[in-house]
Amino acid sequence: MNFFQCSRQISFLILIGALLSSLSTRGQAAEQSSESSQAQSSITPDLWRDLGVSASLLGGGRGHVSDASAADRNPAGLALQKTYTVSGDLGWIGQKARLAEASACDSSTSDLAACFKFRQTQKITGARDRRFSLAIAEALGNGLIVGLAGDYVQFAEERVSPATPVSYKTGQRLRLGAIYPLADGLFAGLTGDGLYDSTGTDKSFGVGLSAQLGPYFLMSGDLRFNEDTLKEMVGGVSVFPRNFLDFAVSYGYDPKASQHRIGAGVVVKSQQARLIYSMVRSSEQPAQIFQTFGIGLYMAGDASQR
Repeated sequence: MNFFQCSRQISFLILIGALLSSLSTRGQAAEQSSESSQAQSSITPDLWRDLGVSASLLGGGRGHVSDASAADRNPAGLALQKTYTVSGDLGWIGQKARLAEASACDSSTSDLAACFKFRQTQKITGARDRRFSLAIAEALGNGLIVGLAGDYVQFAEERVSPATPVSYKTGQRLRLGAIYPLADGLFAGLTGDGLYDSTGTDKSFGVGLSAQLGPYFLMSGDLRFNEDTLKEMVGGVSVFPRNFLDFAVSYGYDPKASQHRIGAGVVVKSQQARLIYSMVRSSEQPAQIFQTFGIGLYMAGDASQR
């Protein structure tokens, strides 16, 4: 390892340490409490919905998800493959589109993987919320991968009437992720979302295990916490029957609210492109199915990688 590589890794670790130290700093919570209550009533949940492979796994798979959706759930996953991709995703319920997203991710040009994403959602009033995200990830040695992602959010405040002009507020959000191989085919993922937050969205922390069972199966289990409360348990299975075809099914349970979620997805791929379709159904709104469709073009690397 040369001096430049060592210095870069040390700088990366210092940045991570600074972010983790913010977990013990509670002073900002009191200052932001009034802003948070307003933000929660204004920001659309669609701004944080899972897309891509993460949607079919209900936000799980922290130890192995490597497409653009990793930037939202565990940014460390961006460095699992050497690819350069441009992708677009659409999410809808019923006949109405709820969100659209475009992304460009590059993990082949250098050791530092990077991904830029733009998402826009539309409210019933017609106002639009927007999220700009930048994520980076790097392998630090011995199999450890660390990732960092930040969001800049523009969200429309609720209007008294349709004739009232739309006014926007802004906020920022940071999340951190890590992936570490525990054994051959067994990976652990750890995430902290909202280490810094001015959008009014709850902090969450997650831990997950992913196990490769031969060439055709991959199982994952995840726990997600909001502060000190278990928010959801998620289990998923990914099946690879053919080189061009993947399936995934998952189940999630919120013990506090006694709510269930079921997710499923299919991936059709070649060496240059990948199509992803997923659906999510919740016991909270059983009549509504959230569906997503995405297409990814691989300018470098192989879309058939897992």
